[in-house]
Amino acid sequence: MYYKKIIKFAGIAILSFSLAACGKSSESSAKTEEIRISWWGGDARNKVMQEAITAFEKENPTIKVKAEFSGYGGYQEKMTTQLSGGTAPDVIRLDSMWLNQYKNQLVDLETLSKELAISTNFSEESLISLKYDDHLLGLPLSTNYRPLLYNKTVTDKFNIEAPQSWEDLIAMREKLPDDYYPASNFFGAKYGSPIVFFQIVAQQTGLPISDENGKLNYTEKDFLILVNFYHQLVEQRIIPSKKDVDNAGTIEGAPAPALLEGKWVTLFEFIANVNTIKSQLEEQGFELALAGYPSMSNEKSTGVWTKPSMVYSIPTSSKHQKAAAKLINYLMNDSEANKIQKLENGVPDSESGKQALEESELITPLATEILVEGEKKVDTNLSTMYRWDTAKLNDATLDIITRLDYGKIDTKQAAKEFYQAFKEEEDSVN
Repeated sequence: MYYKKIIKFAGIAILSFSLAACGKSSESSAKTEEIRISWWGGDARNKVMQEAITAFEKENPTIKVKAEFSGYGGYQEKMTTQLSGGTAPDVIRLDSMWLNQYKNQLVDLETLSKELAISTNFSEESLISLKYDDHLLGLPLSTNYRPLLYNKTVTDKFNIEAPQSWEDLIAMREKLPDDYYPASNFFGAKYGSPIVFFQIVAQQTGLPISDENGKLNYTEKDFLILVNFYHQLVEQRIIPSKKDVDNAGTIEGAPAPALLEGKWVTLFEFIANVNTIKSQLEEQGFELALAGYPSMSNEKSTGVWTKPSMVYSIPTSSKHQKAAAKLINYLMNDSEANKIQKLENGVPDSESGKQALEESELITPLATEILVEGEKKVDTNLSTMYRWDTAKLNDATLDIITRLDYGKIDTKQAAKEFYQAFKEEEDSVN
């Protein structure tokens, strides 16, 4: 009897230990789930993103997050390689203009609607342009306008009013010293987006880039008018040439030294980047203010259009799609997460995110002003313009403008090459 009790007790102990071990093994296994997230950005964005991820991990101890971030240069090429090879992170930040290119490699987020809290945080209007073949491929972090901003400290010094039109911008030349430019160039060291060009052509023609069937509206003649307008700005020293930009020591991903010195007085910039530039100028003793969305004499459109800025997507190759959705939901919709990130990703499109920043008074007056003015002037006929802001057209634009500004080609040849580049993209963009 004594031995039977011993054996019975030992059996219970072993069983209890086994169950405990299974519990620990199961718990340990759950804790080993690791997901990856990638984004691009500067130091300020990287800092708040990592802080938000740390907060997420504290609330979700069974999910570990590995962050992979870099500058914008080369980011898309890396994404293309990873998506093609099935090695992309579980959560990827993309530019909305890339979605069409990757549409066969991204999860339809409607299948994770509950985990992402889509219906309670995003309007159908904010998502429609992110759908391809009726699949929702990304959730927008913010809506992006690209207004004209100006250095108010400098304009006050030279008794210049905030420019409201292209004509005002040109007239600034007479009031500024020779080593100043009324505006910065539209292109960076390695960045050639034709976005400002879209505004100018739309103002001149009243047309979006493509018609309802995705066919190019602009002719070679339209591109010649555009190139001549740009060339006039360079020749009259309203903006520095691409050659001047290169000689100014501009580094991709960093503000031009001349901008921080106050010698490039205005600039076009996305709202998502405004807070960073504002802080950088304030460090130099300058005040950044909104000029607006410059008009043009006899314009046929305001030329103002908007785009979803960055989006969060999940690749089909991810083996942790629900955990990935949980992280996206937290970063976009959680009150504390939004307070941590502030405006480093722009003013949130998420209703919960925006409300959190409004209640905490974290949406700056300048950001609010940009949004209000943009909503007043936006031309809804231009809603798909952003889809033409592709990596291929960015490269073509930078190449054409560089050769034009270095005197390698004339305006007619530049217009011809622009037209050819856009025609080649016609089928792939829409």
